[in-house]
Amino acid sequence: MTEYEKGLHTPTANNTSSKPLSKGDIELQSPTAEVRFQDEKIVGDPYGKGASARKYSVFWWKETWNGAIRTGGWPRLVYCGIGVVFLGVWIGIMLGFVRSEIIYEDKNLQTRAHPRDFGDSDIQFIILKGSLINFDVDKRTLAVSWSALYTKNVSKPPVEFGDLDDPNSLKFVYGLEIYRDVSSEPVNLTYQDEGDPTVHWAWTYQIDNRTAKPIGEIGMHPWDGFDTDITFTQKHPKNVWLQPQLGYPFDQWHGEIVFVANNPGLAEMFNSKGSGVMEIGGIQLTDSTLNWRFSYKFNNTCAGSNSNTVVDLLTLDENTLPRSCHNKIEFDGTRPPLLIFCAIAAVVVNWTCAIFIFILTCEAIVMRRSYMLKGTDILSMCFTALFALPTIRLLLPGAPAYGAIIDLVGILPCTLVVALCAVCVSVAKLNKRSKIEKQE
Repeated sequence: MTEYEKGLHTPTANNTSSKPLSKGDIELQSPTAEVRFQDEKIVGDPYGKGASARKYSVFWWKETWNGAIRTGGWPRLVYCGIGVVFLGVWIGIMLGFVRSEIIYEDKNLQTRAHPRDFGDSDIQFIILKGSLINFDVDKRTLAVSWSALYTKNVSKPPVEFGDLDDPNSLKFVYGLEIYRDVSSEPVNLTYQDEGDPTVHWAWTYQIDNRTAKPIGEIGMHPWDGFDTDITFTQKHPKNVWLQPQLGYPFDQWHGEIVFVANNPGLAEMFNSKGSGVMEIGGIQLTDSTLNWRFSYKFNNTCAGSNSNTVVDLLTLDENTLPRSCHNKIEFDGTRPPLLIFCAIAAVVVNWTCAIFIFILTCEAIVMRRSYMLKGTDILSMCFTALFALPTIRLLLPGAPAYGAIIDLVGILPCTLVVALCAVCVSVAKLNKRSKIEKQE
């Protein structure tokens, strides 16, 4: 066995704690340390530990990136590209929300009417058009301003009701009285035609509440209208996650209103108050309210159950009349997708910051990385986040008073985590300073 082979099997061959070589000693080095691969590029010793980085390895990427930073070339293109991509994605998301809002408004603007075919017959088809004004969360009321439209066929575009300058419109000399939250029932009344002493009997509708007063009049002028405040309540009882305000931003609201139109000219002919009930054929809803979306359903009980038959509200046959005649509108209120997106993003940001600070605190204290406690960096970060995270809630659109579920899920726990981290870091820094003073 040669001296070289003996040296490889001696106990001190792999002993890294041996004494430094003296002037006359000879250092043996394994030839494997100089092995190189022809198809791989070696980047030297990036960490100063005698390690060679293969191509596309972690060390290779790190050293390549460091070299690119020194030259200042494509790294700038990388972060500029990331910024452009982020901006493009954000613009795309916003355009998607805008498109969703347009579809929502177009859907509400479509006339909701009873599913029957009016053909080309001359039928007084009156449409109530509601314009959303404001939703008061504290009072739980939706303000809607109503006007009237008229058409002879639901498939044709309606015109303003009561406009004498439009040949396609219609005007009522006495106007139409609008009653709220009442209904009407069939009654048998007598009447006389002008100039005819003969007394006629007919079945028609009369408002069931004789003491009710009209809330507005339409049909005399195109600018006639009236305003209403519709009360909203919880749509899904016993569901905390959808409860109004508490379930923000997933809360759902429900409200309804009932209209009855009365022709005072017919009531005068019958000599009975509220006995000139007429049908409101359809409903439209326009405009929008900030941070809210309202959809609606329309039920016209005057039309009866037969979808192909037009009910004559003045008839000799009682059996042809439905049991009641009124127009019921049911509203559902929800938050728009943009608001839900903002609320979820705020919760994600809060939890991301809280978890990041928690990890830093554990690394500094539990893992005893004392260098992280030097200075005031981590302590100032904790106290800054302690006051910054709760203010994110102020940026949420349409947020209710403090105490909603979102506060218990994404605001309060994050604040508590950051507060505890601030206390732990403060105690750790005090203990470290105390030890240093004792050593001195």
